[in-house]
Amino acid sequence: MPNTVSKKDEAYQAIKQAIIAGQLEPAQIYSITELSETFKVGRTPAREALVILTSEGLIESFPRSGYQVKSLSIHDILEIFHLRSVIEVETVGLAAKRITDDDICLLEENNRLEQELALSTQSTHTHETNKTYRKGYELNLEFHLTIARASGNNRMVDLVEKLLNELERVLAHDPYIAEPKQHVEILEGLKRRDKLGSQEAMKKHLEDTQNRSLSRF
Repeated sequence: MPNTVSKKDEAYQAIKQAIIAGQLEPAQIYSITELSETFKVGRTPAREALVILTSEGLIESFPRSGYQVKSLSIHDILEIFHLRSVIEVETVGLAAKRITDDDICLLEENNRLEQELALSTQSTHTHETNKTYRKGYELNLEFHLTIARASGNNRMVDLVEKLLNELERVLAHDPYIAEPKQHVEILEGLKRRDKLGSQEAMKKHLEDTQNRSLSRF
């Protein structure tokens, strides 16, 4: 049977993409009725979607008032990247000892797809830019989650995914998000099962990404 998208998932994706695109303003409080009408979804799926987005840290709920998009400040970005560095440097160190050949193949394929996407951006029209950035973000997310899974620590996987989801509003507009070179040193370190080399490469990658993110504020 073909896969079907639930009304809740439709509402979730529509509202989340509007947050990422900046179409929903952090300063404004939105009601369930307003959001369901804006995105042409029912009140129940809209409410269910907002519960998920609240748990992901993208929205705040105000009882009897409505919902507000959480603003993302420089302080927030610094905090998130600090946590990413603490967690992901440890994660990649564990992965260097436990990673399988199948995991390496997944990372190599991910890097190949990043190379293809980077080449395609040279001929990307303006109206396709957001789609390109979105694809770059998805590849970046999968790269980091593959490493987290290879660590063997499921809670680390959850933490890495949560932190990246919080940063999606920033990373989804990073013109270098699909730059394949940023992951090469990490991949090479993992292929050598080099714990310290992989950790140094991850630390440098996160520092570079943080600096790019802050430069756009």
